[in-house]
Amino acid sequence: MPSTDYHKRIIDYYKESENAYKDAWDLKKSQAIHFGYWDDTVRSFRQSLAKMNEVMAITARIRPGEIVLDAGCGVGGSSIFLASKIGCRVIGISLSERQVQQATENAKEKKLLSQVGFKVMDYCETDFPDESFDIVWGCESVCYADDKERFIREAYRLLKPGGRLVVADGFVTKFEYNNHPVIRKWLEGWQVNYLETMERFCSFLQQAGFRNVLYKDISTYTASSSGRLYRYYYLASFYVWWKKMTSRRRFSEMQIKNIAACKFQYLGMNKKLWQYGLIVGEK
Repeated sequence: MPSTDYHKRIIDYYKESENAYKDAWDLKKSQAIHFGYWDDTVRSFRQSLAKMNEVMAITARIRPGEIVLDAGCGVGGSSIFLASKIGCRVIGISLSERQVQQATENAKEKKLLSQVGFKVMDYCETDFPDESFDIVWGCESVCYADDKERFIREAYRLLKPGGRLVVADGFVTKFEYNNHPVIRKWLEGWQVNYLETMERFCSFLQQAGFRNVLYKDISTYTASSSGRLYRYYYLASFYVWWKKMTSRRRFSEMQIKNIAACKFQYLGMNKKLWQYGLIVGEK
């Protein structure tokens, strides 16, 4: 069953870390809270964020007019990309009412409300009818599922025959690494309960009925984003110290752990405790 306390911590995390994402990830302009994909065509950080959307869309073979569920939509960046660049119809869902409001405003600014809509909903337990979508999209959101296998089963239910689930996210290289001190400090800082391994996740897809399941380790292409967060850790830590010395402002425990997580995700990737994976499966 869904954990109310866990969901509240996720909602609170994104509220409390919003300013950090504005500073580190140019959230207002990028509308993205995910790693960028850096290949030879990318020349800037914002291009890398758009490239991740493009790579996911190509991997899932998304076509104009298809109906997409953006599962864990954040402030709507991927939904807006899919609607504006490909011509999809998109419904984005999030646990956070604040994010849904922000996503709606972002879509309104782009004049895309006829193609894109957002709702507060748990992607593991939606109220959509069977076979409602051509695509279920999870960009660095599935890691937050109470139970990743449960999410996969719900995605399968929601997809039309021939529909695709595409996921870009972090995966531990061994399931027991969820208890490694580096991984624990990272995940606790970002309020993630645990990560799956690539092998377990793909097995869950196959057990649910997905076919043509493909997995690719794209850590090489996301390493620059990991390094960017590592550098941000030092800048943000200095800022926290400076504010403590010069003003009465105090950062919350959640905000401080969020900053520390930027270091530990980098250390974990370098130690190969986790990898950044791209997975697609077809119903």
